[in-house]
Amino acid sequence: SDLSSSQQALQQDLEKLRNLNAALRKENSALRDQLRRGSLRPSCDAELARALKVFYHNMNAVSSQLQKLRRHKPKPQEDADLSSLTLFVEEQGLLLKDFGEQLERSITALKQDVAAIIRKKREKSGIWS
Repeated sequence: SDLSSSQQALQQDLEKLRNLNAALRKENSALRDQLRRGSLRPSCDAELARALKVFYHNMNAVSSQLQKLRRHKPKPQEDADLSSLTLFVEEQGLLLKDFGEQLERSITALKQDVAAIIRKKREKSGIWS
């Protein structure tokens, strides 16, 4: 008796899960169709998250360049002559230039991405158009 009622409850749960699964499959199919037609656009939040992810990745590269700059040292004084110090200064200058350019590119890209997202958001909402 207890076994049959447990079995019956399990069968009811199974039927509910099957119905839920069918509904989810139908919704999934509809969403895929919308994506194919292009009627779903990424939200501003998703676009901003993507821009921040790219910026974070770029900043990791900039950070590693900064660490490289910090570790870049001239030869010990007893081995150093004018030509080796000149070479060190030139190398340091190039490293600083690369660091600055990459930092500037990262910041500029983030600014442009955020500006584009804001522009799209304003166009969608009709603000200042």
